[in-house]
Amino acid sequence: MFLTGLIFIGCCVLLYHNKIITFVESNFFKSVKDINVGLETVITISFCAIIYEIGLIINRIGSLLENLLKECPILLPFDDDHKKFSEKKKQFPIMEILSREYALSRTSMTLFLITTVIACFQKHWIFSIVMFVLTLIFYFSMKKHAGKIVELMKD
Repeated sequence: MFLTGLIFIGCCVLLYHNKIITFVESNFFKSVKDINVGLETVITISFCAIIYEIGLIINRIGSLLENLLKECPILLPFDDDHKKFSEKKKQFPIMEILSREYALSRTSMTLFLITTVIACFQKHWIFSIVMFVLTLIFYFSMKKHAGKIVELMKD
């Protein structure tokens, strides 16, 4: 979650760099810089918590998006039978890795989809195209992992 949030913040810094420079040069930021070291530590810890929380929110949005994609088996093959998954996981230990990779691909796809939308609103067309290509790459990765899981779950 932390890495996902950090990548999102990094993309936002690239997209909003002018506004960030203005903020850093503002009187508010200068007054915060003059405050003691203890407050800097609290701000750093808070920033890390916010980054993690952003990653968690992106992960949960991915879960909602997954539900939409599962409605059409052509878009995303899926088998929701958790009991069968647990049984097959004992038979095929690689299913645990496939499941983890699937979840990582889902979160990454969602991350890059969100950054694509933000980049389009900011009219950063090249950045949005790059983010869209990354969205597609992780979508196909997610679909591949889901397909392998479904194939291993067949009787």
